[in-house]
Amino acid sequence: MEKLSELYDFITASAVLSAVILVVILLVTWFLGRLIFLRVAKRLLSLFTNLTDDSMIHSIAKKSASVVAVTLVLYINKMLPTFSAEMNILFNTVCSAFLIINLASLVNDGLDIFILRHTGRSSYRNSSIKGYIEIAKIGVWIVSFILIIALMTSQSPLIIISGFGAVAAVLMFVFQHTLLSFVANILVSNGKVLKLYDWIELPGSNISGEVIDIALHTITVRNWDNTISRIPTKDFLTEKYTNWQPMFSSGGRRIKRSFYIDQSSVSFADETLLAELRNQEPFRQSLDEILAENTGYDDVKEWMAAKGVTNLQLFRKYLLNWIKMRGDVREDMYLVIRAMSPTPEGLPVEIYCFTRSTTWVDYEETQSQIFEYVNASAKYFRLDIYQQPSGHDLANLRYRAGR
Repeated sequence: MEKLSELYDFITASAVLSAVILVVILLVTWFLGRLIFLRVAKRLLSLFTNLTDDSMIHSIAKKSASVVAVTLVLYINKMLPTFSAEMNILFNTVCSAFLIINLASLVNDGLDIFILRHTGRSSYRNSSIKGYIEIAKIGVWIVSFILIIALMTSQSPLIIISGFGAVAAVLMFVFQHTLLSFVANILVSNGKVLKLYDWIELPGSNISGEVIDIALHTITVRNWDNTISRIPTKDFLTEKYTNWQPMFSSGGRRIKRSFYIDQSSVSFADETLLAELRNQEPFRQSLDEILAENTGYDDVKEWMAAKGVTNLQLFRKYLLNWIKMRGDVREDMYLVIRAMSPTPEGLPVEIYCFTRSTTWVDYEETQSQIFEYVNASAKYFRLDIYQQPSGHDLANLRYRAGR
């Protein structure tokens, strides 16, 4: 014990030696603590998250080791009454501020890990709490700032907080965008009008793509051309946008497209037309089903005369049956083929239906097949698909005029 007492007296007799010993203890403790916390952090994070980012693991280990090392140095410094009172106050203030900053940073790292754990669950895959977490991070730093100011001024944190009332208007002006974004984030997230991986479209900004991040101030969208767009969160309260995600959830994607008929080719159907159509294998079965539905008449001729059936009406009914038989169009949703108001480009006939597949490739394939079939089959009903005269049409006119 005497030797320990002599060693203690020897150390405390020199301020320089005491400072060197504190620095050595700080470095050794930090190095050993970093090695220990690195393993502990990897183990704990592997249990609770799928985190594979080594940089975050190393950052947590370094900050944890720094907290332990500085806390130990503060405790040992109290046992070494070598420095003057002013030096001790300065030393304790700097170390305490360093501890507060590191603890605040560790809390924010913990919030980041919570986000990873939250988004890793399948039930929360489409919900984002990043905006709330960012507000919490700001709150952590504000509390840390107040504690450091209170530490440096030797005042109670409550007194520091009460002094902020005088600058509340200035703070409101400085953080107005943050407050607006916070309110917008709450309305967007709680209203479930927008979730992660939703397909949104902002026509005014030429943005169309998938939401990949919902933060406090911005919402990030990966456009379909693989570019990235960031939109202020508050804009979603005032700007017009379209969310296509409910379409995917409904299980049906709408086709709403028209083809144009030359109005001069629309005429009453007769028995000759029916006979011609029945001679074509693709039309026979469908036409028989259409005619079988009209059982209130003795023969087809009487039905056509009474109803004033046109070749366009037959074509529409035929297309309706053909689309129903395809199997890739939903029959439990609206399925309409209708003639629209005439235009200078011809008589528009609109096909309105919903495909079973909502994926873009399948949807476009179904839509293309339907309209390709329309263009190929219209001529069998003595209907002409209208298009503006092209070079080939003009060449035919010149040829006929020359003859």
